Amino acid sequence: MLRTILVPLDGSALAERAISVACELARRTGGAVHLVRAHVPIAVVGATAEGALFSQEMLAADEAIRKRAAGYVTALATKVAGEWGIRVTPISEDGSPAGLVTDLADRIRADLIVMTTHGAGGFAPDWLGSVADAVIRHSRRPVLTLPANDAHPERPFAPKKILVTLDGSEHSEAILPIVRDLAVTMSAAVELVRVVAPYVPGDVVTHLTADRPDPFGVDAETLAAKTSLEEIAGQLRGSGIPVTTTVRVDLSPTRSLLNEVKDLNPDCLAIATQGRGLSRVFLGSVADKLLRSSGRPVLVLRPPTN
Repeated sequence: MLRTILVPLDGSALAERAISVACELARRTGGAVHLVRAHVPIAVVGATAEGALFSQEMLAADEAIRKRAAGYVTALATKVAGEWGIRVTPISEDGSPAGLVTDLADRIRADLIVMTTHGAGGFAPDWLGSVADAVIRHSRRPVLTLPANDAHPERPFAPKKILVTLDGSEHSEAILPIVRDLAVTMSAAVELVRVVAPYVPGDVVTHLTADRPDPFGVDAETLAAKTSLEEIAGQLRGSGIPVTTTVRVDLSPTRSLLNEVKDLNPDCLAIATQGRGLSRVFLGSVADKLLRSSGRPVLVLRPPTN
């Protein structure tokens, strides 16, 4: 269950939007929130055979920045704990932001990382922030990303419909336990969606004229997809979650899923970043596009590859 939640901060109001989401989840589960602020130490500006060169002014400035970061996260944790009536732990450590978040999430065994997709560095609407990007790439913990281009950032996080994209692989189904926990915690319904992309051979005419009722195997794969989704739906329903299933047939899974988002208007999306047709280098076209273009919170998990 979602009891240990990590929120990365960078001092910006945009990053702080993740706090209320994390606190609402922790309040419902009786859990705790950890606020983390990374301090990136000053860079080495010169070196000799004896070692790095730092001026006293640089060292003093760096220490002042470190103390300011620690004071910021400590004061914020005290304020948030008083407002929400939950345990909030401040953490300020040296290190790269993404590396610290990934390492700390493992150290505290975080059930969830909640973060906005952009922070103090600004953003372009179609691109993930560098820290969120790196955390999603490397963390094995679930990450709930909150879009900077959310049309209604003032609305509380209270998802009633979660759209889960699957592709028939075990990797894509790794997202289901965290979806179950989120749906139970928020009393949300779940929509399971799978897109069957037909295989189109080079010699289409031969296949079409062949004396077979399903020359491309689309009907058979669609039926198998429906059966698989219903089995998964049954397991989720066993936890008291309302579940519906949808199978689409489309040559473009990305386009089909974005259309499904538009039609169903879910409050939150969920996807694993590796699966059949997904992560080859990074997130792959499907997960990547949903993260960047949906304008909704997206629950992401990078499952183990073994």
